[in-house]
Amino acid sequence: MHRCQSCFNTLLKGVWLYLVWLLYLWSPLNLTAQSVFPLPGWFKENIARPPVQVGEGVVSDYFSTLSQHDKVGLTEADTVRMVLESNLDVVVERFDPRLSLYAVEMAHRVFDPTLSMRFGMQRDSRPLSTTFLTGTDTQTSLQHTANVGVSKLFETGTLVGVDYVSSRVSDNNLRNFLNPFLRASLTTSITQPLLKNFGTLPNTRQIRIARNNKDISKYAFEQQVILLVNQAQNLYWDLVFASEDVKVRQKSLDLAIKTNEDNKRMAEIGTLAPIEVVQSEAEIANRKELLIRAQYSLVQMQDQMKKLISSLRDPGRIAVKIEPLDQLASIKDFRNFDLVQAVSYAIEQRPEVKQQRKMIDNSEIEVKYFRNQLLPDVRLNVFYGAAALEGVGRAFNINPQMGFPISGGPSMIVGTSGIGDIFNRLFRANFPTYGSSLTVEIPLKNRAGRADYARASVARRQSEKRLRALEQQIALEVRNVHTQLEMNRARIEATQKARELAEQNLEAEQKKLQLGTSQIRFVLEEQVKLAQAQTNEVNALVSFTKAKRTLDKAMGKTLELHNISVDDVIAGNLPPGQLVGATRPIVGRN
Repeated sequence: MHRCQSCFNTLLKGVWLYLVWLLYLWSPLNLTAQSVFPLPGWFKENIARPPVQVGEGVVSDYFSTLSQHDKVGLTEADTVRMVLESNLDVVVERFDPRLSLYAVEMAHRVFDPTLSMRFGMQRDSRPLSTTFLTGTDTQTSLQHTANVGVSKLFETGTLVGVDYVSSRVSDNNLRNFLNPFLRASLTTSITQPLLKNFGTLPNTRQIRIARNNKDISKYAFEQQVILLVNQAQNLYWDLVFASEDVKVRQKSLDLAIKTNEDNKRMAEIGTLAPIEVVQSEAEIANRKELLIRAQYSLVQMQDQMKKLISSLRDPGRIAVKIEPLDQLASIKDFRNFDLVQAVSYAIEQRPEVKQQRKMIDNSEIEVKYFRNQLLPDVRLNVFYGAAALEGVGRAFNINPQMGFPISGGPSMIVGTSGIGDIFNRLFRANFPTYGSSLTVEIPLKNRAGRADYARASVARRQSEKRLRALEQQIALEVRNVHTQLEMNRARIEATQKARELAEQNLEAEQKKLQLGTSQIRFVLEEQVKLAQAQTNEVNALVSFTKAKRTLDKAMGKTLELHNISVDDVIAGNLPPGQLVGATRPIVGRN
């Protein structure tokens, strides 16, 4: 029997040491490894204020290095990467995914081990109505308490705790055999839910939702980046149109000036009436106005582009001019386009769809959680502990007839052991305490629980329907953009034909004027028509190119086509070899 008790005590000691070690070390849901108390660095990493990694990335103000240049040539790819590198809206939006990552870490706090300590001191003095129990009419005591507890909740709902409670007491009680004395207890308890809150899902619900919210935030950021990139692409091609329109207006003005010079020579030799010269000069003034409007429109677009691709406080102060280098799309592009496949691809890859699917996952987690909360609350608790008493023995006068200490009589010394043996007595468990309990709580109506479950079920159904509506909207958007693409393709053919006919009409009117069968105003009118036909052709080509970029956005392929990773954009660092400026040619001074 003594050997079995010794083996049991040894096992109990090992279990206690293992549980204490386990509570400190084992945290399966930790995101990052941490040093463990009491290893060096524990207080610095867990108690002190941690450093905050902002991770904004390198914001490059490329334009600030171009003061010695008049113009800079940019491709569309350069523009996109400059937006992702320097645009302040991107810098602001990329904080949201990082904030959601911190929310995931915060959701793990319920599973972090907790160390609690309580130290106290109490001085007590009180009068007594009898001296029979203490041997004195006034009892004075001094008590010091030291309680230490470690607890941890596991993802299965299991709550494990180890509690050490001790107190040191010294008083003037003449009947005590030990003074001062130290009493202590060490108890291990395990509480396990059996129905409600049983399993990993009810206890990790917030963590699962936080992880889904992190992905939702990432997809929302991707959606904002795609919109901003598409905005930069449209502005780039608007800049192309504005540049080409300035060239068309300049050519039209040059043609009007040349016509005016010819008219002056013809008026001097008497083959043309002087009033015709006035008409050509008036047309020069009109075309100068159109050129000025086109030039200032180009300046405004330049400022808008600088705002998109720069982080400077006032991008308009950048004197350098942007010159687009990319060519307009060809009418032969994108003919073999599978619309059905494009719709399917968009429904699978659009960040809005991925975001909504994560919301459905959250709704499903809520339904399962509140379904579990409808169950009765049944908890099983088991505990095992031991108590010990140790102190310094004192001398007493023992009455041999009454058997307890009194004043007078022979002297006796008891309790001579040192107080350092208290832990040995605890781990030997000479005085064990153990037990178990089963707690059952059944709500009689539980209207709140049923309402939560019903609300979660309806919300899940709503999320599913919202996904269907979003898929329908995306399919329609892809088809509409494809229709615009084909319409602009047809416009290109029509505007090219109109421009060719305008050139022929102008040439015919000029020949008639030379033969004297036409008037100068008809020639000027044909010049205006030609300029407008050239502008319409450029506009159709630009609209066709912009429609293709919009189609890429509708399909969710904008970033993929530029080999851009959302994670790299969130981190604020583009991969090596793709940094803005590596392929940015500089156009020298005029």
